[in-house]
Amino acid sequence: MINIEKHKLNNGLTILLCRNSCSNMAVVNTLYKVGSRNENFEHTGLAHLLEHLMFSGSKNAPKFDTIVEEASGINNAWTSEDITNYYEILPSNNIETALFLEADRMRGLSLSEKSVEIQRSVVCEEFKQRYLNAPYGDLWHVFKQLSYKLHPYRWPAIGKALEDIENVDSDIIKDFYNTYYHPNNAIISVVGNVDADNL
Repeated sequence: MINIEKHKLNNGLTILLCRNSCSNMAVVNTLYKVGSRNENFEHTGLAHLLEHLMFSGSKNAPKFDTIVEEASGINNAWTSEDITNYYEILPSNNIETALFLEADRMRGLSLSEKSVEIQRSVVCEEFKQRYLNAPYGDLWHVFKQLSYKLHPYRWPAIGKALEDIENVDSDIIKDFYNTYYHPNNAIISVVGNVDADNL
């Protein structure tokens, strides 16, 4: 039987811990209860853009990916209509590194004009490559608009139009981050050969 411990911190953060001694690796998964359904029709693609911005560095960790790699780990993320999910896989003796990085970017994300413009450009290129330049790439855009008339599921997580990403003001991005990226809107799960007393 798999034993999962659930803890709720004073700041509202939910932590799930599953000890597994079969491997010396660990996974830290941070799930935010925010996706494209939390956007409005005038500003779509924000959840996905924020997913990219979460790798731009934070107050005490300006190079997120480099720190994970130096801890012998890998990381990635994805966004859906309902959630945004981030994870790190690394040796269990480096678990504190992943937890530090997640905590730092949860409330201290770097949202400088430079990082916003870099990630905006990356997301715009992804939109063009996957949805505008691919055969039938716009299928989900059309299908969702036909399926949902009022619900925010009527556009994909990447946004309803390229212009939404190109034209969104950085203050709107910051407001979205401040609204949804905080401890009581997140669940962190830790799986691996870890000791709860050291977390």
